[in-house]
Amino acid sequence: MGMMKKSIRKLLYWFGYEVQKISKYSADHLAGKKRPVPVATPPPLGPVWPLPRQTRGLTDDEIRKEFVKFDMWHYTYAFEGGISFPVRHIKPDRLIDDPKRHAQRFRHFMPWLLDAQNGSFKGKRVLDIACNSGYWSIQCALLGAEVVGFDARPELIRQADLIKSIVGLTNVKFTVLDIKEMNPRSLNGTFDVVLNMGFLFHVSNPLETLQLSKAMSHKHLLLDTAVSTSKNPVFELRWEEPQDTWTACRAGIVVYPSRRAVEMMLMHCQVTDWLEIPVRSREIPPDYLNHRHASWLITV
Repeated sequence: MGMMKKSIRKLLYWFGYEVQKISKYSADHLAGKKRPVPVATPPPLGPVWPLPRQTRGLTDDEIRKEFVKFDMWHYTYAFEGGISFPVRHIKPDRLIDDPKRHAQRFRHFMPWLLDAQNGSFKGKRVLDIACNSGYWSIQCALLGAEVVGFDARPELIRQADLIKSIVGLTNVKFTVLDIKEMNPRSLNGTFDVVLNMGFLFHVSNPLETLQLSKAMSHKHLLLDTAVSTSKNPVFELRWEEPQDTWTACRAGIVVYPSRRAVEMMLMHCQVTDWLEIPVRSREIPPDYLNHRHASWLITV
């Protein structure tokens, strides 16, 4: 039997797989915490698109002049009147440059988040961590929330303020802030909803980041992150350089958690409940379909 196990291990290793043992306690405990998918899924919801423009705001030419001041844009933007701008990165990438990517992501997880707010963001406070150019903040504000978005990079906050000025929103505020400075005192209290979107895998300590995120919410946390494809609770280390608007803002090690690692961290943070948001459509970015990206709705 021992020789057979060794042979199987060698064969799997040859194909690029590694057999690892997980403790019975961890496996059983995590299995007991998995949340079943509710029978009734929330109704479909798409982003407000194209974005509206305030009356007597910037002209088309003025908007174009403002957009070209920035070398990189992580999100595509389209505005009423037929004016639009594509994603721009230093190194083109077919996956993240897809103009449909973020609208598809919105349709994937936003219905669940809105449903958790009893179908309305009106009267809700939303915090958007590492907000980039404010795509998610703007969408939540258009749905009626009072929104605060922050990012460590001043140029991204200038982009977010530009989008805000074009749309003409008064219920969203953007500020330059490092996540280590994030606390209820610096941001005037806690929030109904905290968005941790595409950020967890750009940090070296994801557990600390989740704990900080949880501390900012008194109701819900929406987590959307790239993940390791391992079926075990593991962390995959990578090196990242601050070479683009979607990478870490400092050079160093970043951590990709597996799905089970995320759930183990949520247990450690002692959240009340969570749901891994199910993929219910093929109209979604391929990294969600091939299990390299996932989303969780968390009740803190």
